[in-house]
Amino acid sequence: MSPDNLEFVILAAGKSTRNYPHSKGIPHKSLIPFGSRKVIDFIMSQIIIAGGKHITIVVADNAAIEAFKQCFVKEPEIENKFEAKGNTKGLELLQSLYIPNDVEIKYVIQEKPKGTGHAVGRVYDEIKSTGRNIVMIWPDDIVLCDKKSKDKYKRTPIYKRAVDEYIKMGCKGNLGITRPVDNPSRWGIIDDGYFKEKPKDSKSNQAAFGLFIFDKSVCEKLSESASLMDEGKAVEGIVGGELAFAAALNQSIDEDPNTQKIHTIPMQDSDTYLDCGSIEGYEKALLYTLLTESEFEDDNLEFIKPIVDKLWEKRNKEENNVNNK
Repeated sequence: MSPDNLEFVILAAGKSTRNYPHSKGIPHKSLIPFGSRKVIDFIMSQIIIAGGKHITIVVADNAAIEAFKQCFVKEPEIENKFEAKGNTKGLELLQSLYIPNDVEIKYVIQEKPKGTGHAVGRVYDEIKSTGRNIVMIWPDDIVLCDKKSKDKYKRTPIYKRAVDEYIKMGCKGNLGITRPVDNPSRWGIIDDGYFKEKPKDSKSNQAAFGLFIFDKSVCEKLSESASLMDEGKAVEGIVGGELAFAAALNQSIDEDPNTQKIHTIPMQDSDTYLDCGSIEGYEKALLYTLLTESEFEDDNLEFIKPIVDKLWEKRNKEENNVNNK
């Protein structure tokens, strides 16, 4: 078994209104800046580091397909321009966005918001004959590992940790990465090997996020449900008009708990979680990555430090004036 047995599916069909105005006018929020790159560039790099060779991006329409293709297309004329001007940094940044020739990128259109379960089911229809399992990725969840940690596991990106573990499992069963949350009732929680969507009462506080790998038995169920949904028929697992994956996943676990209970890869204390799924979270993520994940991070830090110091000094004076009145 190897990463070649996996199909990495990036969910990018939503309207991304929670990121307005940053995402307004572009097909998806994964195309907005993230450090020196875009969110989608970071996601693709993490997949490639994990050994991924087969990637499907679920999008809303053909215009979105073209927008994503432009992110990965090679531009030799721009390379020549940078070389002629001696712009080494620009050349390196441009070339870092290119996808290796042995990586295959496909697209599946989901015209209406029909849910993650529907997206997985439709992609599985396309790749079923390959025998690959599906790795579902929410691109608004970002985890940065501690690249300087002495612990090899902690400095390994979390996608690779998850994929390595799934390969050890023989590419069978279900696996999700998790992080602790303060209020489990707001999240999809993994509790005793099952997936519970926003539970009112849970013994676990481990929320699934970022990446989830499905057993083929779950994909088969989601494929069938997606087909029935498209035909306008009643389907188990519809939440808010969209097909969630929880019902199919938990049904598969009920049928074979010994092999199908969800295996988890917890986020490490040394990891940094960035939520790009809202305007508030994204702006924090952008600030953080401009200072830690940018080719110009040292310059950015030098530029922003006196500004921040001055702003804090001004705020403290204003608070003191209010308190002294």
